[in-house]
Amino acid sequence: MSSLNASAKDPRPTGALTRSLCALGFSLALATVSTHIHAACQYQVSGQWSTGFTASVKVTNDTAVAVSSWNLAWQYAGDNRVTGGYDATFSGTNPYTVKNAGWNGTIQPNQSVTFGFQGTKGAAAAEVPVLTGNLCGTTSSSSTSSTSTSVSSSSRSSSPSSIAPSSSSIPGSVSSSSSSVATAAWTLNTTDSYLNFATTKNTHNLEVHNFTAISGDISGAGVATLAIDLNTVNTGVALRDQRMRDLLFETATYPTATVTVAIPANLISSLTVGQLAATDISASLNLHGVTGAITTRVSVQKLSASRILVQSLAPVLVKAGDYSLTNGVEALRAAVGIASISVAVPVDFALVFDAR
Repeated sequence: MSSLNASAKDPRPTGALTRSLCALGFSLALATVSTHIHAACQYQVSGQWSTGFTASVKVTNDTAVAVSSWNLAWQYAGDNRVTGGYDATFSGTNPYTVKNAGWNGTIQPNQSVTFGFQGTKGAAAAEVPVLTGNLCGTTSSSSTSSTSTSVSSSSRSSSPSSIAPSSSSIPGSVSSSSSSVATAAWTLNTTDSYLNFATTKNTHNLEVHNFTAISGDISGAGVATLAIDLNTVNTGVALRDQRMRDLLFETATYPTATVTVAIPANLISSLTVGQLAATDISASLNLHGVTGAITTRVSVQKLSASRILVQSLAPVLVKAGDYSLTNGVEALRAAVGIASISVAVPVDFALVFDAR
C-alpha cells in the first residue's frame, strides 16, 4: 500500500511558484453523504469520483477512562481499496487494520481523533464498510441524501464530508448561482507546494532546508490538515539528514508532524478568481509527541475555480523547547562539534490545494 505522503519535489523559493497554475475543469456535485456510525466510531466518505474516493474515520473514547491505544479494522465487500492514509498506521490489503500513530494513541474520555485515507473504486458509489475494534463495537448504517447538481460535462464529483448544504454552487465549480457553500473539499497538490525551514549554526551561518514529502487536505467542514513526513528532511547532506532523523526528530518514534487549523468561515467561498485575502490563523502543531498552538498570518488566493494558494506572509517561529526538542538540538551540536545551533527556527510555506 502506497503512502499518501507523495514527494513535493523541487521546493520553490520563498514567495514564488515557478510552475504555471492552470484551471482544472471537472464537475462538482452535492451527493449522498454516507457513514457508518457507532457511539465511538464513524466512517465517512468525504469525496468520490469515477475511479477513486477519500474518506475519514473518527474514533471517540466514550468510556469513563483514558484509552492508551486504539485499533480498528474493516473489509470491503466490493472493489474499493485503500491506497494511502495519514494520522494512523495502516496494514493489510483488505481486510485492513489501522492502529494509532505514535502521537495520538491516548484518547481522553469524550475526546476524539480522526484519520484519513484515499482509495480506488469502480463505477459504483464508494462503499461504507462495517468497523470493528476496541472502541467501535457494532456499527449501524445511515446516510443523508441531497439533490445532485451537474456543473460540467466531466464525470468527477465531490461530497461534503459532514453537511449537505442546499446551495447549488460550490467553490471549485462553475455556476450561475451567486450563493456557495462555506468550504469545499480540497486536496494538497504536493508538486506545487513547499515547506521550508532555516537553521543557524555558530551564530551567523544560516542554511535553508525543506521536507520533500508533505500531504494534506481541507475537509468539507473547513478543517485543514497538513502532515509532514519528518523522515524526508532534506538539508542537502545525507549524513546531516540522518542525524536530524535520529537525534533531533527521533522519527523511529515520532515519524510525522501534523498541523490542524480551522479555516475561517466563508473565507474561500467569498473569493473570486484572482482575488487574494490576508488573515490571521491559529493552528495546532503536533511535533515530537507534543501538541502546541501556533499563530501566523497567511494569504489565501483563488488561482482558478478549482485551485487555491495558501502562503505564509511571515515566517512561523518554532521553538525547540516547546516541543521537547532541546536535547535533540544539543545532540546535533555535539555530533558536529560546533559552538552553537539555533533552538528556534523560522518556517515558511506555500500550499496549493486543488478541489476534489
